[in-house]
Amino acid sequence: MTEDALPKPKPVAQDPSDGTLLALLAAALYVIFTLLPGSSTLMVSWPWVFLWQVGLTLPLLWLLWQLWHRPVERLGNGFDWMALLAIAGLIISTLAADFPAQARWYGWAAVGAIAAVYALGGWLRYGQRLHTLLRFQGYVALAFILLSLGLWLTQIYQPELARLAALQSYGVDQSFSFALTSLRNWQPIGHQNYVAGYLVLVLPLLAALAWVERGWHRWLWLVGLGLGLLNLYTTSSRGGWLALMVTGLLAVGISLLYNRLPRPLALALGGTALGLLVLGFVANPRLRQVLGNLAQGNFEGGELSYRVVTNAVGWRMGISQPLTGVGPGSVPLVYQQYRPNWAGRDAELQFQLHSTPAQLWGEFGIWGVVVPLALVLVLVVLTVRWMRWGAQETPAGLPPVLVWSLLAGLFAFGLMSLTDYQLDIPAIAGAIALYLAVLARSFNPVSTTEDGAASPRRHRWLAGLGLGLTLAMTLWLVPAHRAWGTASSGFSALTDQPADFDRFASQVAQAHDLAPWEPYYPYQLGYHLGEFALQSSDNPPLRQTLLTDAIAWFETGNEIVPYQEFGHSNLGWLQIENGKPAEAQASFTNAIALVPAKRGVFFGLGVACLQTGNLDCATEALTLEIVRHPALLTSSLWQIPPFVTLYPAVLDRLEQRYSELISQADDPEFEQFLRQARGSLRWWRGDLEAAAEDWPANDDLRQGLLALAAGQTVDASSWAETPAKYAILAWQTPDQRQELLQRAWVTQPEDVDDLTQALPPSQVIDQLTASMENANNFTDWLRTAPSWQPRSERLGFGVLSRHIDGPNPSDFFPRVENIPVVQFFESLFPSPIFYPALDNALEPYQNRLRSQ
Repeated sequence: MTEDALPKPKPVAQDPSDGTLLALLAAALYVIFTLLPGSSTLMVSWPWVFLWQVGLTLPLLWLLWQLWHRPVERLGNGFDWMALLAIAGLIISTLAADFPAQARWYGWAAVGAIAAVYALGGWLRYGQRLHTLLRFQGYVALAFILLSLGLWLTQIYQPELARLAALQSYGVDQSFSFALTSLRNWQPIGHQNYVAGYLVLVLPLLAALAWVERGWHRWLWLVGLGLGLLNLYTTSSRGGWLALMVTGLLAVGISLLYNRLPRPLALALGGTALGLLVLGFVANPRLRQVLGNLAQGNFEGGELSYRVVTNAVGWRMGISQPLTGVGPGSVPLVYQQYRPNWAGRDAELQFQLHSTPAQLWGEFGIWGVVVPLALVLVLVVLTVRWMRWGAQETPAGLPPVLVWSLLAGLFAFGLMSLTDYQLDIPAIAGAIALYLAVLARSFNPVSTTEDGAASPRRHRWLAGLGLGLTLAMTLWLVPAHRAWGTASSGFSALTDQPADFDRFASQVAQAHDLAPWEPYYPYQLGYHLGEFALQSSDNPPLRQTLLTDAIAWFETGNEIVPYQEFGHSNLGWLQIENGKPAEAQASFTNAIALVPAKRGVFFGLGVACLQTGNLDCATEALTLEIVRHPALLTSSLWQIPPFVTLYPAVLDRLEQRYSELISQADDPEFEQFLRQARGSLRWWRGDLEAAAEDWPANDDLRQGLLALAAGQTVDASSWAETPAKYAILAWQTPDQRQELLQRAWVTQPEDVDDLTQALPPSQVIDQLTASMENANNFTDWLRTAPSWQPRSERLGFGVLSRHIDGPNPSDFFPRVENIPVVQFFESLFPSPIFYPALDNALEPYQNRLRSQ
């Protein structure tokens, strides 16, 4: 055995003060929430939320057990001052929070994480246990990697290959692409970035274990390391891969300075490792794309703009209350209050800010800056001091390579945390707590011969005080958990056959009584009662009762949290149904103040103004809705009263607004966007000559539409692969219409970034084919084409609300869409997700309308 080899653990005498049973229970729950598929979302559902809370309480009980039997030794080296600073920040931010109940809930979780570090530190009083604990973490990491790859292969990769094979029957030949979010490996935690965050923490440890161990163990860790790199590749996480590359580069430099290997061998090993990482980066098109976007300064759309928005929100939160922040757990409650107008449709609502510095600054203010910096300073000072000693074994006897692996894992995770927030994930928080405890105890080992020297009174008094605080917090949590379980039972009544709506309403209302600080329960009641009311038109008394109750529940939810566009806009639609347009106008105005680019909020305001008789307000609101969501221009909704009489005025106002915006535009690209939008308006109105002035002469699609409108034939066979190309070919090739319309349906634009390519529904294809046969010309077909009425589902409503027991609600907004326009010709009527120039230009018009 070489000097670096990891020694076999020696048996340690059982010590009742260690709390072995509590340690085993805490370890078991850590393993469960590390390997449980979908753990990041299941932890906000019943009964997993209860187990999660138990998992947070166990480290506290474990620490109190140790404290009862002996004084808990300090971690030393500045860790204790950093912990006191963190607890002080938690207390101050919690006491000052606008939503104190949520702050207590999340603040208690943070206390549990701090207790875990100290409980582990107390258990690591014997040096042999350092090795045991790191091996345990290594085995958990191996299980995680195997499970992650297995689930990805069986539940993501193979089904996608089957879908691609089905698309080939429609003439679409595509390959597997990580550009689609749903194809990245999010198993088992629930998000690809969480998986990558855990991997960058544990991969350096696996490498170190492979270095220090011998025999079959070394091969086990090497295989785990290789599979772990493959696992990281399947996440397609740019932050994770870049963090690991930077960490590897730093590791090569350190190994040249402090490793006893010959310099050529160290360079060869480090160069090979970095070469593999670079090769993996280059091999992934999505990873390559990020460098290209950054080099070009392109932040529009996708995840870059997404993080620009969330970081801006975090900055605004922190700067509004720099001494305390908005409070732990407050991000999903106040997010839209601080969301900038220029964010458009991007990142409409979040429960975390996808940046640890932004999250901590927003929720804790200055405390969220000082505490992380204190931790970094402690680790840097500790590392520098150790390097001055020659970076040999620690005072506790831990081999240097294991120490470096823990520091490397924390460093890589720290880099990744700049673009993501993952401290609320049990698997990641548990690994970080383990690393910090090992590092602290490695450099400040406990002397086990002085336990009896101190008086038992003080530490037992402190243990009793801590137990009382834990009991008080547990009693406060009991109603919240009772509410969670009761509501979960009520939601299950909706899936019964037949659905027991009375039991649902009764139990969710009971949940609200138990936890009146949660907006989730009244919002779910408001939505479902409103939905049932709209389906009860044949029973007017029941409909009126349900509408009244639904409105009352939405108002209750809005009183609890006044910063949720969902609550205000859907309340507005119910108030319109209830014959109270003036109240609806106020609700939609509140919704617009939060997310002005949300589909339907200006449309709802326009309907409310129309019912109050304010035609100018209605015209302006509907105009602003179309400017942001131009496909509404083509809806068949304009063919029915009362919209049909207002339609000409809206079109005239729309052209006026486009012309004003064009005259104000100082960016040539934005001016071109507006001209193309005005050209689409003119083309739809039949003013082909004016449309030709706005549309680029080198745009095949737009020039082709002008030719078709003039009765000419266009050669679209050489155009780029777009849905519009095959829709036009279907018009001009009657004997192949059905096949070409199917091809148009499954063809995706090249810039698609999500899995939207569904197989064509046969009934809709038949309707489109029949409508083509009955149309006189191409423009006539588009104007009289079939429509559908999709519901705007609030995808992720449960996750964003931190409750997933109930179904996702949908908006009451009545969408009526022209099928071929939204499926084939959406590029003519774009509604950009992120386009600050557009939303900034619209803001004065929106504010002027809101102030009326």
